[in-house]
Amino acid sequence: MDKSATTIISSCTVKSGETTALSTNPVDLSRSTQLIFTVNGTIAATATEGLALYLFSSTDDTTYDDKWWDKWDIPNCRQVAFTSGDYEFMPEETVTSQASGTATVVGWTLSSGAWADGDAAGNLYLEDISGTFTDTQTLTGSTSGCSAVQNGTIAAHAITRTYFSTSPTPLYIKCRLHNKDTSQDATLCSVIYVKQSI
Repeated sequence: MDKSATTIISSCTVKSGETTALSTNPVDLSRSTQLIFTVNGTIAATATEGLALYLFSSTDDTTYDDKWWDKWDIPNCRQVAFTSGDYEFMPEETVTSQASGTATVVGWTLSSGAWADGDAAGNLYLEDISGTFTDTQTLTGSTSGCSAVQNGTIAAHAITRTYFSTSPTPLYIKCRLHNKDTSQDATLCSVIYVKQSI
């Protein structure tokens, strides 16, 4: 079996609310057993929406359907630094800021300190953000009970998201990448696919 990685949309800026043109190079799925897409992009600090990947199919690589065959939504994910964490955050818990902002935890990294010592510091990755998050305010985890201190403002975040299709059906695929945020551009956006061929 052979695996090969190919860039189908090269690094670009997708303007607010806009969609890229249909990719020029097709994904040829003849004799393929697995298909993986990787979407990269940097979401602006003040963005409230994420990206969407639309896949269009063809049987002959000449005429592509006018409606997408599949779609993947990539939620807006942003990064905020924290210090003084006393309990490890839990996936999908709600974090509430002192100013009553809320968000869903989707990941975190620890750069120094320890939870048990109450001085854990690192980055928190959040989706579904609403309300206000302000530097030096307390962040409280709804499930973990973690109490941490926000360190700086919410920052732009470079995301990488991977999607797997284990049983590709169309013979050929082209795609479009859409920026769902209508006020902020998404930068350094690209789409790469890996297919496994028999």
